[in-house]
Amino acid sequence: MKNNAPRVPTLWRKLMAAAVLSTVIAGTAACGGPAQTASTPASNGNAPLAALVPASIRAKGTIVVGTQPDFEPADFTPIGENGVKGFNIDLMDAMAAKLGLKVTYQKVPFDQLLVGVQTGKFDASIAGMTDRKQRQANVDFVDYQVAGTVFMVAKGNPKNITGDANGGCGIKIGGVKGNDDERLVGLMAAACTAEGKPAPELVTFPTGSDKNLALTSGRVDAIFWPDMAVSVIQRETGGKLESVPVNFEPKVYLGMIFDKKNAQLRDAFLKATEAMHADGSYDAILKKWDVAVINLPKPGVNLATS
Repeated sequence: MKNNAPRVPTLWRKLMAAAVLSTVIAGTAACGGPAQTASTPASNGNAPLAALVPASIRAKGTIVVGTQPDFEPADFTPIGENGVKGFNIDLMDAMAAKLGLKVTYQKVPFDQLLVGVQTGKFDASIAGMTDRKQRQANVDFVDYQVAGTVFMVAKGNPKNITGDANGGCGIKIGGVKGNDDERLVGLMAAACTAEGKPAPELVTFPTGSDKNLALTSGRVDAIFWPDMAVSVIQRETGGKLESVPVNFEPKVYLGMIFDKKNAQLRDAFLKATEAMHADGSYDAILKKWDVAVINLPKPGVNLATS
């Protein structure tokens, strides 16, 4: 559901009012390399939920979390740095702290996140993945945010793309391998061909940055983009793009993913998320990153029904 710092300079000045859940990313390894721990755990005395964590993980005091840090402001590696930042990282670190855990992040391509959790390479993954029934057959989601979708198009919308399912027939759409783009383009293709019009073409790229470059260079006509990050891509492209709301796609649940054989860890993180809502730290992180639009007041497990 997966390409995620706040607007400069305003948002960088919006520091959290309380430092109770502040963490510092010490660094992350490149894909396949050794990773570094990124957060400092609370002691068990300050982590009353620690008893909910599986004993084997509690004994280690660390979980390995997969992410694809190429989507500002959700999860990204700033230019010239090695670590990961973003509201997803802040949320994960804060949840882990409530469970008395440290987090080690592993950077991988988006399409490796599911298999990484299933094979035990990661204990969990956080990268803004869309919760889908099809995916629930392989992993469990702890849904903690919602997201709407827009088209990003060239300034002036030269292809006259609309937000309807048949509003982009015959266009080229940039996407990321393993992301939700294929399903969305499939919906458009069905609507277009039903009217005897050419289907849109999906052109896939390894990362969100690659598909953004394809749009600004004219190799594709549009890309799908989360509504909460429109200002970021407009800033990064110097105002060369504009957004068109996607009307055929309702807001979707985004979640962390866990192996289906590890329901205890999944449920521990659900409790930690609920505790963050209760003490206001969830809202504080969203405010810091100016992404209140993603707020899901009642998190849950596998909330998607389609």
